[in-house]
Amino acid sequence: MVLFAGLHFKNPYVVASSPLTARVKWLRAAAEAGAAAVSTKLTFLKQPFYGQLRMYNNPREGSIVCHDRRLDLEEGVRLVEEGKRYTGDLIYFCNITHSSDDLEGWAHIARSLENAGADIIEANFICPNLSLTARSLGQEGPSGGAVPGQNPTLAEEITRALKESVNIPVVCKLTPNVTSLVDVALACEAGGADGICVAGAQLSLPPMDIYHPERVYPLLEGASMGSLGGPAARLMGFAMVAQLARRCRVPIIGGGGIETWEHAVQYMMWGATLFTVCTALMWYGWETIPELLQGIQRFMAAEGYENYEALIGCSLGQFRAAEALRPLAGTPVVDADLCIGCGTCLKPGHCDAITLVNDVAQIDAAACLGCGICAALCPVKAITIED
Repeated sequence: MVLFAGLHFKNPYVVASSPLTARVKWLRAAAEAGAAAVSTKLTFLKQPFYGQLRMYNNPREGSIVCHDRRLDLEEGVRLVEEGKRYTGDLIYFCNITHSSDDLEGWAHIARSLENAGADIIEANFICPNLSLTARSLGQEGPSGGAVPGQNPTLAEEITRALKESVNIPVVCKLTPNVTSLVDVALACEAGGADGICVAGAQLSLPPMDIYHPERVYPLLEGASMGSLGGPAARLMGFAMVAQLARRCRVPIIGGGGIETWEHAVQYMMWGATLFTVCTALMWYGWETIPELLQGIQRFMAAEGYENYEALIGCSLGQFRAAEALRPLAGTPVVDADLCIGCGTCLKPGHCDAITLVNDVAQIDAAACLGCGICAALCPVKAITIED
């Protein structure tokens, strides 16, 4: 069990707001696979345009969603009402957005979904392809999604209006496309937010087909910036979670690029109470949920962690300003029995500490900078770093 915003979650797994949570059949699939919670598909009073799912996919790099259909309010209400009948103890975050200057509109959406059975309202201050893409081109666009997420004052006002309108927790899902993520998070906290969620969504463009430069996204005329997910978002996700966990009093949900149980544990050790997954489920299926949760359970049992809470923030004590870091003495060590003499470790352009002697890598400790690149490049893991 995990306690978040006053609610008990059976585990830390949240299925992110996405096409995965737009239909009752997928909400049932999430519950049957063992997820503790879902964030329902983004709901408006009335969405500004009716898109179709189009995205860039590269499992080695990441995903970019630039066009998708959301839900009008009556659809969002019906989804929650019907989903609640079939999904047992599944906890429902309801992801919503609205025009940033119409506080009563935000409140109306939130009340409607609370009445439908929502457990938590998730204020969407993250989606870039509602507004930021138009504004980046010097055009006017809808003022929901990431627009209020770039303005601490607006974010605080909307959060306060939501808190005054509903009796369930309010979580703010923040855009990373800001000068100071912490300032926006603290503003939401001041407005009464019960939690903060960060999960990918950096403004991104995919590569084009260089032989046909007009082709960017498949099955889409034109190209727009979209929300980054998948592996490319993971390291940035760690940084967002850690800085918020150090500065905020409310609990954090972290995500972006989670594909394995190790990734989920890393998010929790950087300070996330819950973690959220989207792209990996869209690529690899619902069976990845029990696999991931079982991996965490095995790890906790083997390492002596009594519960999920014991993982939260384990590495935060190591997070500090660069000037406070202390380099440790150490050098790469070569296992001669494993080394295949391939010469990969000789490639780094800044290094002259490694040579091959009788087809075995040799490291001059005095010349070594300690960057660790050779160990990362070695295809057979013959090089390790020792303090």
